[in-house]
Amino acid sequence: MSEVTELRCPACDAPLAQGDRFCEQCGARLAEEEPTAGNCRVCGAEASARDAEGRCSVCGARQRGAADRIELDLAVAAAVSDRGLVHHRNEDAFQLDVVSERNLAVVVCDGISSASAGNVAARNAAKAAASILSLATADPSRDARATTEEAIDAAHGAVEQVEWTTRTQRVDPSCTLVSALCRAGEIVIGWVGDSRAYWVDSEGPCQLTADDSWAQETIAQGLMTPEQAARSPFLHSITNWVGPDAPERPPRLTTLRAERPGHLVLCTDGLWNYLATPAELGELIERLPAEAAPAAIARALTDVALDLGGRDNITVAVVEIKP
Repeated sequence: MSEVTELRCPACDAPLAQGDRFCEQCGARLAEEEPTAGNCRVCGAEASARDAEGRCSVCGARQRGAADRIELDLAVAAAVSDRGLVHHRNEDAFQLDVVSERNLAVVVCDGISSASAGNVAARNAAKAAASILSLATADPSRDARATTEEAIDAAHGAVEQVEWTTRTQRVDPSCTLVSALCRAGEIVIGWVGDSRAYWVDSEGPCQLTADDSWAQETIAQGLMTPEQAARSPFLHSITNWVGPDAPERPPRLTTLRAERPGHLVLCTDGLWNYLATPAELGELIERLPAEAAPAAIARALTDVALDLGGRDNITVAVVEIKP
């Protein structure tokens, strides 16, 4: 089958052929080309069992097309990236590399919409960071924190090479980034911007990252309450990012040593806009069956954001951790 160059993988930008269900370059699973065609992607119900909004009347799952959603399911870890219901393109990106059940790396990026070529910045940053993190997943002699810093430096370098698109005023390409390097129960999280990481286990959920944002820093200084910051027009103004015009601030790192089985969740603000507290995220995961796979959790969280408005691109990566 000949390639159709207009169709490209949202994860790695490789060309796709009409009707492809998986990207041959990175292995990402693509949604059905037409959301109204074929059986339900979750429960297998026939297309006739859908309502006017394309929702399965048997299990309630939304049916999204290849232009709307990309999914990657690697069993122990999975990711979903959805365009949402408002934006004309998806400027989020992710990379997921699983070496074994206990050794893997994941990167989630969110292109900054006010900058130029945010979608390319996010995609290139995710690929560059993941290529470095992947080295440490198979080599335990590499220091996890140093490797994470190196990965984020590589992301900066990749975004610096992105050409800016024509605008009335030049705004350098940029994006946020959150990454996780998981090795034998030790998890090193690195981040720049306001994409987040959460940990959810039997003791409850907690947020592992603190946003590089005007709102977070204002709250931390005691100048505003979280409720006041939530009403501010500067709520999503970030104070650090990946890109050539980023401030000279080091990435932020944290290490978690999992003592109990749980789930690591990395996401863009397209999800946490609607689930502002860890408790809300944890409650949604608790409603799912105890044996729910990472792919099912990622889909469920993404669909919740769509149900609540889907005003931004939504990317969710979920990793099952068994220490």
